[in-house]
Amino acid sequence: MARQRKERLDATAWLARYFLGPAQVTDPRRRGRAATEAEAERDRELQGGFERVTDASGRVYLVPRGDEPA
Repeated sequence: MARQRKERLDATAWLARYFLGPAQVTDPRRRGRAATEAEAERDRELQGGFERVTDASGRVYLVPRGDEPA
């Protein structure tokens, strides 16, 4: 089985991949749509239902409120 050569990126492709990120579909100066009431309610529930915790190694994760780690 033949090994495939790894694709080498030219400078433009490298800049596009690592600096610019994904393509912007809309005008970046245009405001996005407003959140619906259902979306806002879901966001409030998620924000109130979880707590951000940092462990000894510095990793951040979410735990449900009220549950104390042992």
